[in-house]
Amino acid sequence: MIERHNLIAFGMLVGAICYLATIAAILAFYGKYAEALGFGGLTTGLVGVLGTFRPKSGAEPAGTPNDPITTQDKSDA
Repeated sequence: MIERHNLIAFGMLVGAICYLATIAAILAFYGKYAEALGFGGLTTGLVGVLGTFRPKSGAEPAGTPNDPITTQDKSDA
């Protein structure tokens, strides 16, 4: 379920970047260059946030701190 949330967050972030870039282009078209520059800065900041998304590896080595299974075999007990 957490992978789905990551995908939703990624999609919303890409949508927000597209929306802000469109608003910046419209403002620049109407000659409001200072406002367009501000929206461009917001867009650039969100692109930086987009770079923080990293894919998680599916398999971790056994015995890691996040592994709830003990390393001792149950057949030995």
